[in-house]
Amino acid sequence: MLLRRARSPSVSDEIDNQDCTAERADNITPIRAETVPAVALALGGGAARGWSHIGVLRAFEEANIPINLISGTSVGALVGACYLAGKLDELEEFARGLTKRKLIGFLDISLRGSGLISGMKLAERMKEHLGGVTFDQLSHPLICVATEISTGHEVWLSQGHVIDSIRASYALPGIFEPVLHDNRILVDGALVNPVPVSVCRAHGSQMVVAINLNSDVNGRAQIIRNKKTALHQKLHSGVQSNQSTETESSSKRSYMRKLLGGNGSIPSISTVMVESFNIIQDRIARSRLAGDPPDITIGPGVAHIGLAEFHRADEAIEIGYRAAKSRLDDIKCLSEALAA
Repeated sequence: MLLRRARSPSVSDEIDNQDCTAERADNITPIRAETVPAVALALGGGAARGWSHIGVLRAFEEANIPINLISGTSVGALVGACYLAGKLDELEEFARGLTKRKLIGFLDISLRGSGLISGMKLAERMKEHLGGVTFDQLSHPLICVATEISTGHEVWLSQGHVIDSIRASYALPGIFEPVLHDNRILVDGALVNPVPVSVCRAHGSQMVVAINLNSDVNGRAQIIRNKKTALHQKLHSGVQSNQSTETESSSKRSYMRKLLGGNGSIPSISTVMVESFNIIQDRIARSRLAGDPPDITIGPGVAHIGLAEFHRADEAIEIGYRAAKSRLDDIKCLSEALAA
């Protein structure tokens, strides 16, 4: 069972000239903090899968791994901010308490704005614990990654009120309304930097640990030759019938069914948007991490958790905790090598 206070990293995949073959044990003696180089964490985006970041941070705490900087994209920015503000307990309690019914209560649907959800209800909930908190008040530096929609620029946010930057970092295009921040219109940072290792590198971090929530998403990069199948014909006919039906009814109830429920053979609007974004994020992450790999990568293995399944926090947190803890031996070896 996951302890309420736990902490542990995942270590670099290869350590030159180091003997790291010691037996793993479920209960590992915590590493002495004074012997470990401070770690910079790159917390990746991944919507509901991001609850696993909480488990990773718990594991780091348990093992006394010092953290001196966090860069976060999307949900990674949210979890990182709560951790550095000393509000991780509150966030974990909130996440574990979510149900499908409660999730619907946070969906303040906007039919006239530039996003399906205004996000104000979520913002009000965050203000209960982070209201008025600025970056200067955090225990260590935090950099939230967002994207400027008009230019495509990657924007690093590290000043002002934390909530504004978090909202900008997780403003999923088409789902959440963009955020106006310092005269820039910003959306989700995962469009340009899903796992922000480069941010940690730019700040001179000696050891960078990346939490990649899409590490176990397989098959996204495959190429398949077009071939019409029975499924293709079914989907095509489903789209046609759905279009004809929707032109006859423009009621809000019909719109909500299409938005959230789909039409049996085809997915809902929100599902199409989120899954499309997930594909983009995965492709970009592969490229960015290949060009600028972290020293250590933790892959919680949460691809089976849907991006909108925020009610599965118990499962995601446990997976994150175990994924981080399983690599304590490795991080100990790397830490000793860097400290030598």
